[in-house]
Amino acid sequence: MPVTENMILDALRAVRDPERDGDIVSLGMVTGVVIRDGNVGFAIEVEPERGARLEPLRKAAERAVEALPDVMSVTAVLTAEAKPPGGARSAAPAAAAAQAAPAAGKSAIAPGVRAIVAVASGKGGVGKSTVAANLALGLKANGLRVGVLDADIYGPSMPRMLGITGKPQMADAKILRPMENYGLKCMSIGFLVPEDTPMIWRGPMVMSALQQMLRDVAWGELDIMVVDMPPGTGDAQLTMAQQVSLAGAVIVSTPQDIALIDARKGLNMFTKVNVPVLGIIENMSYFL
Repeated sequence: MPVTENMILDALRAVRDPERDGDIVSLGMVTGVVIRDGNVGFAIEVEPERGARLEPLRKAAERAVEALPDVMSVTAVLTAEAKPPGGARSAAPAAAAAQAAPAAGKSAIAPGVRAIVAVASGKGGVGKSTVAANLALGLKANGLRVGVLDADIYGPSMPRMLGITGKPQMADAKILRPMENYGLKCMSIGFLVPEDTPMIWRGPMVMSALQQMLRDVAWGELDIMVVDMPPGTGDAQLTMAQQVSLAGAVIVSTPQDIALIDARKGLNMFTKVNVPVLGIIENMSYFL
């Protein structure tokens, strides 16, 4: 018998929030249940300040669903969605992260940026850059000051995604002005080299380039910066996770099993470096 959403929710009713009086289903914490060929995914919504200490609850929820017959794999994600003043629900977890980030939490490497959100994927070709561009435009439409950093050194896409051509100008002897279009500030290695020129760089050069694009660019005051990460879990991801105070990460995947396997690797990497995962986007989830 194929597993159903009701079966999953029934199993999750056995998982109780240790700090609140009730199970995670009755408390309305379980959202976004997805079932595909025995692979199950769902989110557990928690307050941002409780995210780090509720990792045992997330694992307990995965174990509860894994015990169901015909379940092949389970991916549970803690989503730390903040709420703006007045209790109204924010337009998106990333927007909430920007609103909730205190001024004291600004990154030392990009001091004018209140919150930095990474858009990542385990595998290339899943539409990560498209999602990053649309996320940035959506946040801008909500009235936020938004910047976009193209951290994909080997395959920069943001110049074409945002319709920006030309080279950035110097603000002074060492600082570049970011390029702008659609009200977004953007910096990419694609502005500095011809489009068909390969970047044959080793890891330390990639790490140095990322640091320079954060530190040596006149970003000004931003509510949120969306970082289009390269695929995988390599040097660029570690640089961003270890040297920048990330407010969270968004994982992009497609429905295919081979893409989901790598998406789980990306999710687990951010979990290990204590970066909250704001959500997983299943892109291209349709048939032609």
